[in-house]
Parts: sequence; C-alpha cells; structure tokens
Amino acid sequence: MQWANAAPQRIASVNLCTDQYLLLLAAPGTIATVTWLSQQPESSYYYERALGIPVNHGEAEEIVAHAPDLVLAGFYSARTTTHLLQQLGYWVELFDHPRSVKQVREQLRRMGDLIGRREQAERVINTMDARLQRVATQPTDDAPTLMQYAPGGYTVGRDSLVGDIMHLAGWHNQAESAGVAHLGIVDLETLLMIAPLALIDSPLAPDSYSFAEQMLKHPVLKKTARPKFTVTVERKLWICGGPMVVDALIELRKARETIEAEQRS
Repeated sequence: MQWANAAPQRIASVNLCTDQYLLLLAAPGTIATVTWLSQQPESSYYYERALGIPVNHGEAEEIVAHAPDLVLAGFYSARTTTHLLQQLGYWVELFDHPRSVKQVREQLRRMGDLIGRREQAERVINTMDARLQRVATQPTDDAPTLMQYAPGGYTVGRDSLVGDIMHLAGWHNQAESAGVAHLGIVDLETLLMIAPLALIDSPLAPDSYSFAEQMLKHPVLKKTARPKFTVTVERKLWICGGPMVVDALIELRKARETIEAEQRS
C-alpha cells in the first residue's frame, strides 16, 4: 500500500516516540491516529498537539480501521501488530530509539523524507543545532559525577541518548565506572560503591513512584555522603528524540553549575 511518488496522507503511529516526530513535523490533517500515550502530559512533549487526534493502543484492528497509507512504529513495540500489518501489505517504517543527539538529527531527516516534510525537518534541526551550539559543552577533568538511576536499578552509559545528553551538559557519567556502556542494571550496593555525586530523578509521573522506584527512597541513600544531590529532569524531555532534548541538556547544565558553585562555597 506504499505510494512511491506521493506523500502519505493518512499516517498512523503505534509508538510514543514516532508520535513525537509525527506531531512535530506532519502536515495538518495527515495524522490518522497516534498512541494514547501521546495525549499524556507526563510522557508526551507534544501532547497538546495530539488532543483531538484519534488514539490507538497498538492493536492491528485499530490501525486497519484508519486505512493508513503509512504506519510508524518502534523496533521493540507492537511487534505482533507491525508484523501483521506488513503481511497485509501496509507500508510500515520502524524507528529504533536514538542513542545520541546525532541520531536524533538523522531520525528527524528520515521522518521528514517519509512524510514529504524534509524542509520542515531541516528547519527544526537548524533551530535545535543553534540552541545546542549555545549550551553544549564537554566535561572537564574535574567535572562532577552524575548517574541516572531508574526503576529497578536501570541506568545508562555513554552509548545512549540520556548518556549523550549528560556528556554534552558537562557531567561525568558514573555508570561507566560500573561497566555500563548502553543499558544496564546497578544494584544498590554497587551504587554506594561507585558513589556518584548526584543522581537523576526522572519519575514516571510527578509525585507518583512505583515499587521499583522506591530504591531511590532507600534510607541508606539518606545516610551516605554520596550521592549528595538529586537532579530532576522531566521524563518527557528525553524519553524520545526531538528538539526537546536540548531542554533536558539545559536542565542538566544548570544543575551542574549550581552544584559546582555550592561545592566551591
């Protein structure tokens, strides 16, 4: 059902992150459906743009009902749905989660090409890069250490979008000292041993912590000298790729500068 010489006019997305690219770049009236998560302000940066657009829960029947001429999905989400849609002859494009700001640029261009909006994508990239040029930096030798500590002890290394943003904000990522390059799990004992100066707190929803997230509230963390600081970043700023990752970078840079000033005083 792919039309090689015409931009798609009924685009469906079954992944939150392809939702974000689509909501940012698509021409008015060309989005047939996005995921229900796209309308959740805690997870979706462009949730206001999603309001009023029909939503789906990643089921093939829902997507077929919208008769899309392009379906966007993530590599690891709605696998049964995307496989079935491909078998039925639908044009399905899969996006991996970006592991760097560079890959965010690449995905914006790819999305622009797919939906006939390359010029719009280039404008977004140029604006994003102009902001990055003003705020991005490199960690100094004595830069403070930071680590993301997500539910279940999950953390990320340099080969990840969050890790890349941490680096560009001038932090040393302490997860790397635990051998984490992309994604890994660090137990509480290891966390206390590698002792980052600060932890990133990025809860699934404001003031709402799951059982797995309670590791961040463990009493031992309050009794140790390090981690000493908590840095809060809204999840919607970097759960997906897009120009909003610059806002996450800015938040991390401000936090680093504040902590460095406090450490000097």
